[in-house]
Amino acid sequence: LDRVGEEISSVVVPVSICMALTVALVRYLMPHGARGSGAVGIASVYYHEDSGDSAGTKLEGSLINSLIFIGIIGAMTFVLFLMFKYRCTKVIYGYFGFAGFSIFAVLGGSVAVQVLLKANIAVDVITCGLVLYNFAVGGVLFTFYFPAPLLLKQGYLVLVGTIVAFWFSKIPEWTTWMLLAAMSLYDLCAVLAPGGPLKALVELAEEREEDIPALVYEARPTSSTRSLEELEEERARAAWRRRRREAAARETGEAESEAAGLAEVAQPPPPVLSADPPPSPPGEHADESGAGEEMPLLRDGDREGSDGLAPDALPAAAGREAEPTAGQQGRAAPTPSQQRASPPQPPPPGVDGALVDDDEAGLLLPDSIKLGLGDFIFYSVLVGRAAMYDMSTVAAAYLAIVAGLGATLLLLAVFQKALPALPISIAMGMLFYFVTRFLLEPFATSLAVSLVWV
Repeated sequence: LDRVGEEISSVVVPVSICMALTVALVRYLMPHGARGSGAVGIASVYYHEDSGDSAGTKLEGSLINSLIFIGIIGAMTFVLFLMFKYRCTKVIYGYFGFAGFSIFAVLGGSVAVQVLLKANIAVDVITCGLVLYNFAVGGVLFTFYFPAPLLLKQGYLVLVGTIVAFWFSKIPEWTTWMLLAAMSLYDLCAVLAPGGPLKALVELAEEREEDIPALVYEARPTSSTRSLEELEEERARAAWRRRRREAAARETGEAESEAAGLAEVAQPPPPVLSADPPPSPPGEHADESGAGEEMPLLRDGDREGSDGLAPDALPAAAGREAEPTAGQQGRAAPTPSQQRASPPQPPPPGVDGALVDDDEAGLLLPDSIKLGLGDFIFYSVLVGRAAMYDMSTVAAAYLAIVAGLGATLLLLAVFQKALPALPISIAMGMLFYFVTRFLLEPFATSLAVSLVWV
């Protein structure tokens, strides 16, 4: 667990920055909520929420809006999977470039203008246009096309999440909560369910050993106390432990299959059941009472088997019959395990194979943790919506989201497979938000009004 905390913090820090920027924008530009409910048209296709509508109407309309939103997201993910499967990567990255420029130039420019107007800062159009153009073009090039320092790319991705989350915070309240719950369920099914679009996309990318064509934040531990040689040595140890576990699992499966095959060979043939009584020995008459029985009465000699062997000796005899003779042993084909057997690979430098146990690799996170930018966005939408009420709800929702993200990363270290990052964090964030808003905050307010301090 000495490195798990550092790897978790490499994800929690950018997520926290994205949420903090979103909360700051919401509190500065629209502390009491958006004035127009049509700011995000994709989330208000069917129903436009109005404050005078009943709770049933809001629930029904927000549910239908969320289902439409999920359907559009699922269809786009399926199209992305098909394009990646048939190697239409130029089309994919062309669309990403267009979408990224739109986010940086249009949505980001609109947010920048609102901030300048709110702060009463005068900037000429030419300067604003040049800065915005360079910012948008640089973001698109460094994010999708050109190699760039990891910190710069991560910064642009955090800004993308902040800008989109701020605009999604303009979605009406009932639709926001229903959309967050629906997206959590969709993420759970798309990543874990057999045939899920995200699961199929991840498996295809792993099979081809290619990067997933999507907006993915890649977090790598960059501690100043660890040199490059230490990082490379730790990655080599992790790869060696992973190969050793896979080889042990393979050998266990092969041993079980060979044992099952030998058991089938050594199994004696089942006795033949006959309705006819066995022949009587000379000088004796068969018992007429057993003539109608399905199982014949066995004599003492019959209980020992046809060749006089005891039943316990039958498997051994069958095993000896199955063994090749001395002449056959020279021509015997090797078993599958012998064919696949190879000399064990030595551990990397600095790793003692006798001292490494499975418990050491029990909580082993990947070298780089990849988190979809959609997770950044919906985490920030939740705390942005909480910021429209009170900062106490923001603190409660933030702590719950971070706790859920930490639990998800621990599960990732245990199961060593792609996991959805939304369900646990969103469920805990929503729970803590409503508990704080409707229970804790009124209780604390009543105590403060009564001048009672706890």
